[in-house]
Amino acid sequence: MRITMKSLSAHPDGTLENGKTYEVPGQCSRARARELLEGGYAVRADEDLAAADPDPVPDGDGDKPLEKRTVEQLRVYAADHGIDLGDAAKKAEILDAITTELARREADADDDGDGDGDGDGDGGA
Repeated sequence: MRITMKSLSAHPDGTLENGKTYEVPGQCSRARARELLEGGYAVRADEDLAAADPDPVPDGDGDKPLEKRTVEQLRVYAADHGIDLGDAAKKAEILDAITTELARREADADDDGDGDGDGDGDGGA
């Protein structure tokens, strides 16, 4: 997997620059990539960065972690990312629906059928 940064990310493991693409794992750990994707700081490199984010802040505050966003910002985020919130009404329920769907999508992307969970189809080699 590869991610493209939408903003600068400084971290003890290294700085990731806005607009640059990084290999996961390799140049960026899977855990850090997941945080960056979920927080809206990066997109999968196979997505067109402009198409993924035509408005720099479509969800009300694209730089803010999901946990720090308002209910309305979370609803907009869910709509922008095609996430069905079902009956979720409270912030905790909406956040749970979003994070569950994002985790499911990540698992689907990593599930290549070889059983090693690394998403590359080589059986772990």
